[in-house]
Amino acid sequence: MIQKSEAFINPSLLRWAREQCRFTYEEAVQSRFSPDKLRKAERGEENLTFKQFIFIANRYKRSPAFFYLKQHPDEELIQDFRKINHEKKHLSPVLREQIINIKEKREIAVEFKNFDKEFQYEYINSITLEQNTEDIAEKIISLLNLHVELRKKWKDKYKAFNSLRKAFEDVGIMVFQVSRIDIEEMRGFSFSEEPYPTITLNRGDSPFGRIFTLIHELCHIMLNKGGLCTLKSEDEIHFEIEKFCNAVAGAVLVPQTFLLNHEIVQNHPIIKPWELEELEKLKKIFWCSSEVILRRLLIFEKTSTDFYQEMRNYWQSLPKPSGGGSEKSFEKVLRTNPKSYIKILLNAMYERKITMTDVSSYLNIKLKYLKSLERKLEG
Repeated sequence: MIQKSEAFINPSLLRWAREQCRFTYEEAVQSRFSPDKLRKAERGEENLTFKQFIFIANRYKRSPAFFYLKQHPDEELIQDFRKINHEKKHLSPVLREQIINIKEKREIAVEFKNFDKEFQYEYINSITLEQNTEDIAEKIISLLNLHVELRKKWKDKYKAFNSLRKAFEDVGIMVFQVSRIDIEEMRGFSFSEEPYPTITLNRGDSPFGRIFTLIHELCHIMLNKGGLCTLKSEDEIHFEIEKFCNAVAGAVLVPQTFLLNHEIVQNHPIIKPWELEELEKLKKIFWCSSEVILRRLLIFEKTSTDFYQEMRNYWQSLPKPSGGGSEKSFEKVLRTNPKSYIKILLNAMYERKITMTDVSSYLNIKLKYLKSLERKLEG
């Protein structure tokens, strides 16, 4: 009888990693082997077979080497990640994996930055919480060239999002998108280091939700409050930062003068509740959600707190957006990675600093689709 090889790993790390995932023993093993076997392995009474160990490592989204450490490291995670409510939540294995992936992609871009143009990053750490949010909004509009005339050229919410994303990448910010994460857990996160400060968005969110998150996370970068650190409970300072970033995002998307001078607002009786039809028209002018527009109207005393709260509750009760249709492999790469990141990798490949296989691995795309990706990128 062939004896099965055993994995001599640290039992305490086995338990710690499971608890970080919030898995029960039954959820962890998924009927692959006995929950009691895992329970005993965590107590150091038995060893997992190597096959069982590799399954558990993949299940917890951890590298096998992690379980051989003497003690678990402090988790370097995102201090702030936008989520729909303000409850403290432990990161799911999928979200933790995505954070690590984005961090690694940024490090790759930094390593090959000579294959890209240089950017100026004076906007990082350029604002404080004491500044006026309307003034900061004007600064962001100028930085990204998001003037009214440009916005009028946007034909739909997808063109609005893609145009805004390009504006971010034009100032050296890499914008990634990730999937398979509930927007209840995460809407966006950012790293504020230079070069290549990075914003990551949830593809499960609506285009208007992602547009708002882009500006929100830019505010974090300008405060130099993005980045990696130990996840902490939400305290008063954290709440003030979130409120500040939300206010700035609203002011960027719905500029005060443009809003108050618009004929729809000018012609609306102040005592009359806003009709959904009116807000829908304003959505296609400002390219943001009705909730953001109504919040701005509330700030300028063009509606009541009660009506705003009533409508906010209504919008939050609506079903969340469903996932999109199928997409080709190279299309997914273009939608989830910044064009600047893809170009850096291709340029490094052309100069023989990395191989086609490296590019395939970095972009998670099969070699046979690289030519299609290059043609689409050039087009």
